[in-house]
Amino acid sequence: MLNKITRFAERRIEYFRSILSLNYQINSGNSGALGFIDVGSVGGLPPPWRENANFVKFLLNFEPNDKPTRSANIFTYNTALWESDKTLPFYVYKGLNNTGSSLFKQNMDYVKKNFQSLRLRGPKELAETWFDRSSLVATAELKCRALDGILTEELKGIKFHFLKIDAQGAEFNILKGAQAFLSGSCIGLHLELFTLPLYHEIVLLDEVEKYLSVFGFELVKKFPPHGSFNSQHDCLFLKSGGDLERLSIIRRVYGLL
Repeated sequence: MLNKITRFAERRIEYFRSILSLNYQINSGNSGALGFIDVGSVGGLPPPWRENANFVKFLLNFEPNDKPTRSANIFTYNTALWESDKTLPFYVYKGLNNTGSSLFKQNMDYVKKNFQSLRLRGPKELAETWFDRSSLVATAELKCRALDGILTEELKGIKFHFLKIDAQGAEFNILKGAQAFLSGSCIGLHLELFTLPLYHEIVLLDEVEKYLSVFGFELVKKFPPHGSFNSQHDCLFLKSGGDLERLSIIRRVYGLL
């Protein structure tokens, strides 16, 4: 019991230290250099950017369940992104504590057909509970927009340089709606990409990598696999010939210097 209390106290101390630390504050001292777009932004900036928030000058969040807000440096949209402006079915799955959701249907047939080999991949508990967690709880209609339209019509004059997407298989579709951004000021991408088709019709990692190469992006870091059946990788892409100063900041944040 004493050890549990001690660990809890240590976590609380670390939490309050993080609040007080300038490194955790966006554009602290007006020193931010990057415009950051976070798609699927649950709980603020994701690591490793949370502890390097001081490098971020502007933060643009997209999370359908959040309230839309706007301040001098932070903009939150309660809309989903897609390759065009349209309304799509949004599938809410049981997930962990009813948190699973996607614009794609779970690929039950694929998993059933390959389950004996898939169950040997990744955490055992995730394999054993996949069918239960993938049960459909509800379906809703979700208005989606293309990122390029928002940037050019509503945030004109604000430069963004880095895009992070965690959208349960919709990464490629979001990128297709951001071609002007990819061709322009964007120099870095952090994407969660699938190597297995756990959702119907999603585009897998290799094809996304080929698509991004047309815009000059290279896969510079592929993180270890995670998720059910080790199906996903976080991937860092950087643009060749991009802004060297900002690329250096990104490399520093990810420990690549």
